Amino acid sequence: MNNNENAPVTRLNLAQFVESIPAFLGMVPNESLVIALFDPAGKTGPFARLDHDNATAVVALDKLMAAAEGADFNATIVALVSAHPDGDTAEETLLAATRHAHTLGLAVPIATVLPEYAAGETFFNFPSAESGELGDILTSTVAVINAVDGRAPIAPSREALAAEIAPVEELGVLFERQWDARQARAQAPEITDAANLETLREAIEAPRVLTYPEAVAVAVTLADNPRARDVALYFSRNTAAVAVLTDAARKTSGYARFAILSVLAAAAYAHGYGARAAVALEAIENGVAHETQIPKLAVLMRQVVDHGMHAKGVQEVLESGRKVLPEFGFTPED
Repeated sequence: MNNNENAPVTRLNLAQFVESIPAFLGMVPNESLVIALFDPAGKTGPFARLDHDNATAVVALDKLMAAAEGADFNATIVALVSAHPDGDTAEETLLAATRHAHTLGLAVPIATVLPEYAAGETFFNFPSAESGELGDILTSTVAVINAVDGRAPIAPSREALAAEIAPVEELGVLFERQWDARQARAQAPEITDAANLETLREAIEAPRVLTYPEAVAVAVTLADNPRARDVALYFSRNTAAVAVLTDAARKTSGYARFAILSVLAAAAYAHGYGARAAVALEAIENGVAHETQIPKLAVLMRQVVDHGMHAKGVQEVLESGRKVLPEFGFTPED
């Protein structure tokens, strides 16, 4: 079979694939070998994580091929290894896996060694002699599926994502705007909350950034009314919500900002932007004076991100906001 002709995984470069490994297995593999099979179109097949041991690597490959019986997963095998404390053990296991892959008729376009599976670590690819640094490794399962399909939301860097949600004005100015928004809401909270949610819905449906007063007003509503937060999650089923909420986070402060960031984390993860979700959560955790200030939604999302849960579960959370719509004068058609 001509692997160049079939061009497996041509839409995904080496660094992007390596960064996506945790999402395949729901973990960050250190001191491990990760093997994945691909078909000629670049679709993933069976995959496994195993400890460094030559015999184990050989057995794992045989089991993967057995699991793929009847399917055309003979185009390529990809192996990733992170270094083992016992010197050359990692490299030996990788070479054993590579040799056995060849005996099974598999190509090995990616066989990578790196000292630790963490952002910023240098990797080296044996077949191509390519090396580089890992970028962001906190991606969701949906992001990896999209990556293989050529639609990956691969983040440029964690620093770039953090800069996108960093406050753009001095804290005093932001608090002053927030005070005005709270005073306005105190006059008629139910009417104000419905109006603010309508503003958010319109901004998402016809994508635009919120003005400073709009962003602060929406943030105050989400901070003070958990039911309104459920509605915001429902409106965030539209992918445009990620950009709208990202910009809004820059224009808010304090607990109101944490509320916006928690909704952003859920929306981002649901749409496959796992790295953006993780950075939003870190902004909350680094900004609170005490952990009791962390919104419950952010606590939930921290568990989701840390355990590499499938984004489908978070998508269901967004959908559940449908039940709350009538409380604010909305219908499921809105």
